[in-house]
Amino acid sequence: MAVEQSKVQVNIPDDFVPIVNSLGVGTSLDDRVRLSLAIGLFASKAASLAQAAQLSGRSLLDFMEILRSRGLHWGEYTAEQQSQDDESLRKLLDEMGAVK
Repeated sequence: MAVEQSKVQVNIPDDFVPIVNSLGVGTSLDDRVRLSLAIGLFASKAASLAQAAQLSGRSLLDFMEILRSRGLHWGEYTAEQQSQDDESLRKLLDEMGAVK
């Protein structure tokens, strides 16, 4: 599915440029700003992982790697999943005869 794009010009303060350039990824300032916005939208849960990757102009795997390299978790690990994992580990240890 093709996404219709429009161009909007935005003025940002000069103070932003060194920070955005420090991302170290991208071929131009516009590209780095686009990536930065996509990361922010993902981190604030305004966009899904797939949406943010598309908005950044990168593949899903590339976007995930960028997030990982910045210490940003791209997967959700809920309390319910933690509880299920804990229960599975208890059962496994019990089956192995490990001390509870």
